[in-house]
Amino acid sequence: MELKKAEKYFATARERYWINYRREIGWPREHWTQDPVYKEWRFCNVHREHDKTTRWFAENVRKRLVGYNVVRATLIFRWFNRIETGEKLLPWLLWKPWDESAVREALKDHKPLVTGAFMIKTVNGMNKLDGMMYAIQQALKMLPDIVSDWDSQPIDTLEYATKSLTQIPHIGRFMAYEIVSDLRWTEVLQSAQDIMTWANAGPGCAHGLGRVLGEGLVPERHFDRNSKDDQATMCLVMQELLELSKSEEFWPQGWVPWEMREAEHWACEFDKYERAEQGDKMKRRFKE
Repeated sequence: MELKKAEKYFATARERYWINYRREIGWPREHWTQDPVYKEWRFCNVHREHDKTTRWFAENVRKRLVGYNVVRATLIFRWFNRIETGEKLLPWLLWKPWDESAVREALKDHKPLVTGAFMIKTVNGMNKLDGMMYAIQQALKMLPDIVSDWDSQPIDTLEYATKSLTQIPHIGRFMAYEIVSDLRWTEVLQSAQDIMTWANAGPGCAHGLGRVLGEGLVPERHFDRNSKDDQATMCLVMQELLELSKSEEFWPQGWVPWEMREAEHWACEFDKYERAEQGDKMKRRFKE
């Protein structure tokens, strides 16, 4: 498969990586980048583990728990996916049993509850807090059996874990993969056999991979993320991108290496980059 925009895909990733590096070592903001798209709009880091919310969760919650407890805490936190809410929830993430009335009291004057980075699904007809409480209660009833099933499997895979989490009401493939992407860095899934061969392509990734295959401003091919065949094809494209990332030409080999998560993640950001470049208004402007 010809990846016609592979160079641009990696060039935008390299510049985003440089921005993060320059920021981390204390360069003034005006020297972080001269790219007009990056100067105006907010983009995720190339590596999800470098993003602010994931770093907070890893340091304050994920690294302090093991087994079922880290799965439970990850599921609860990613439903909100916001540091300020996570700070309010720390007792219930780390050591307290889930107590709906106590959590409601802790969150009663706290707004916003959830991230603006992606859509959070809850119960139709309920307000956000009621819907979240109901959905989390339902999830926590099912989670012990799901984690027990993982333990019984002869091998661990991110794909199986993602699919099994979608049994829980209101958790789609996108959110399930976010949870699994955290657990990949814990003892629960750190030995998964498909870290370098599989990723779940979300809607932004599907558009971005179409752009990688295209030549013009509009993606040459529009993948259907709900199609099993298209998911398989997108996996092949991401595997090709991952292979290119092992070349100095595309990704400096002294930098943090890629996994399939980076290939998927950057396809989403590449779609955003090209849309911004074409003049589309993005969701979030770049702020320090």
